[in-house]
Amino acid sequence: MNDARLLTPAFARIWLATFGAFLTFGMLVLALPLYVKDQLGYGSVGVGVAAGAGSLTAIVFSPLSGRIADRRGRRPLFIWGGLVMVLCYLGLALLPALGGVVAIRLLAGGAEAAFCIGAYTAAMDIAPEKRRGEAVSLVTLASYLGLTIGPVAGDLVRGDARYRAVWVLAAAVALCSTAVVATIRETKPETGEAAQGWLPPRPALRPGLLVLLGLLGFGGFVAFAGIYARDLGIDRPGLVFGLFGATVAAVRFFGRRLPDALGPRRTLELSFVFLAIGLAVIGGWRSVTGLLVGTVVFGVGQAMTYPSAVLLAVEATSASERSAAVGSVGAAVDIALGVGAVTLGGVAHFWGYDGAFLVAAAVALSGLAVLRPVRTGATIPEPAP
Repeated sequence: MNDARLLTPAFARIWLATFGAFLTFGMLVLALPLYVKDQLGYGSVGVGVAAGAGSLTAIVFSPLSGRIADRRGRRPLFIWGGLVMVLCYLGLALLPALGGVVAIRLLAGGAEAAFCIGAYTAAMDIAPEKRRGEAVSLVTLASYLGLTIGPVAGDLVRGDARYRAVWVLAAAVALCSTAVVATIRETKPETGEAAQGWLPPRPALRPGLLVLLGLLGFGGFVAFAGIYARDLGIDRPGLVFGLFGATVAAVRFFGRRLPDALGPRRTLELSFVFLAIGLAVIGGWRSVTGLLVGTVVFGVGQAMTYPSAVLLAVEATSASERSAAVGSVGAAVDIALGVGAVTLGGVAHFWGYDGAFLVAAAVALSGLAVLRPVRTGATIPEPAP
């Protein structure tokens, strides 16, 4: 492999498959809360449970998928994860009650986690060592482009109440993504090192905690931003998710080398500041302008958090545990989504959606305190030269 080359045909296929998968996630982000609220008649707690259900199984399957990928390879995660996603989206097309929605999302959460861990790890496998942060930024750029287009597409397909059409379209896109990524050869490196157990690698725990604190507000944003936007008078709430995704995509593209250039720790510091300010603006400036401005600032912080945390975890672990490190950080994202949706749903029940965003801002700001021990090198060792 040419050590300087990142944009290879295999990387392009991983990128396209990731884009397709997150296109379906974007459709769900917009349509699922509205389906639970408008069609099934549930309030903020019911919406939070439905939106966060998939994160519960993803919490388990992200690190487990990482360990499986380190033993068996990345391709099984692509194929089986993608096929289960297709079946779950077709299940939603049956328009189930809340219990059915939750059950389907529990199953889909594990499949979605496996697919994403396989894609992200494969992207790092084939990337030059000094460009791994850039590789994560680019492959997650695909994810946010999908999240940018997905809600808008889902909103247009949904119309007034065509939820079945949204779920069928999501299933078709997931099937295409699975077919694309299935053509990639196995990327698992041959290290000769023995498997290290099934628990998450210890050096990946603190980066995972940093992701949890930084992205807790993202769980609330995913669950409630569409409803909050509609309460403020925005008729097409999918446009808010589009603005958020476009902001993240722009930062991931133009700032794709920041984690490699500044280092993952310094980049994480910046991300926490932007996350806290953005969430505070959304919650404290209760207006359409406040929502839009806060969404942009929040999106800047969101763009930098995951690539930096993954790079921090991978730098501290061996190649034989690379997928496990990615999976551990991915589990933290899922915890943040699930906990954020449920707990901030409870906060919103008493203090409104603006209060929930203000609480999330305080949590994001606390990440700076947790990051400080990492900067000293007291907890996570530097990688061996």
